[in-house]
Amino acid sequence: MSRQPDSGSSVEEAESILERLAATALDDDYYAAHDSPPRPVAKVLTAVMAGVFGLLVTVAAVQTRNDRPSTEAERDALIENIRVREDLVESKQETVVGLQQQIADLQAESVVDGPGTIGLRIAAGAVAVEGPGVVITVKSSANEDRPDGRITDTDLQLVVNGLWLAGAEAVSVGGHRLTATSAIRSAGEAITVNYRSVIEPIVIEAIGDEDVLRSRWEEGPSGRYLAARAEADGVTFDVRGSDDVELGTAPEARLSVSAEPLRRSES
Repeated sequence: MSRQPDSGSSVEEAESILERLAATALDDDYYAAHDSPPRPVAKVLTAVMAGVFGLLVTVAAVQTRNDRPSTEAERDALIENIRVREDLVESKQETVVGLQQQIADLQAESVVDGPGTIGLRIAAGAVAVEGPGVVITVKSSANEDRPDGRITDTDLQLVVNGLWLAGAEAVSVGGHRLTATSAIRSAGEAITVNYRSVIEPIVIEAIGDEDVLRSRWEEGPSGRYLAARAEADGVTFDVRGSDDVELGTAPEARLSVSAEPLRRSES
C-alpha cells in the first residue's frame, strides 16, 4: 500500500530551494571585487583624468579672461569711432547752415538796386523799363501766291539782332521781353517767342535813343535785309520812333541765375 507524500515536507523543500536561489543569485567574484580595494592602475588613471579635466577647465578660464580685454578694447574703439563720426556729421551740418546763410545774404545783396546792378537787371529783363525807342511792325505778304512772302523766325531773329547791334537796351517781340536765354523759333506754321506763339502783324519794340537807334537799324544789315525782302517777296514792315515805349519783365523761366557769382572790383 503506497504512502501519500507529506504536504508539509514538500512546502519546506520548496522554500529551501527558493532561499538557496536567492542566496546564490550573484557570483561570488562579484562580492569579492567589491570587497577588495581598487588597483593602483585604476587610481592612476582616475587621477590623470581628473588632472586633464582640471587643466581644461583652467585653460578655458584663462583664455576667457585673456580674451575679455581684447573684446572690451574693440567695443571701446567702436564706440569712439561712432562718437567721432557723429561729431563730424554735426560739424558738416553746421558748415551747411553757415553756407546757406551766406548764400541768403548774397542773394539779398544781389537784389538791392545800385549803380552796378540797375544796368544788369535791365539787360537781364528782370525789371520793366520804359522810355524812348523804336517800334517795328512786320507782316507777311498779302499775296498768297508768293510762298516766300511769309514772315519767318529767321526774319525776326535778324531784325532783333540788328536792334541789339544798333544799341538797343531792351527788346520785346509780340509783347514778350527778350533775354540772353530767349528763343525765337518756328512751330509748324506759327512763330514762337519764349515758347509762346505770336500773331501778325508782329510788333517789335526796342528801348534806346530814338533817332540813333532808328537810323543805325535802317542803315545796318538788318534794315537792308528786311527792305530787300519787302521788294523781292512782298513782306511789309514799318519803322517809327516813339517817346514812350514800355516793356514788361521777362518770364520767370527765362531769368537764369549764373552759377558763378559776380566779383566786386577791389580797385
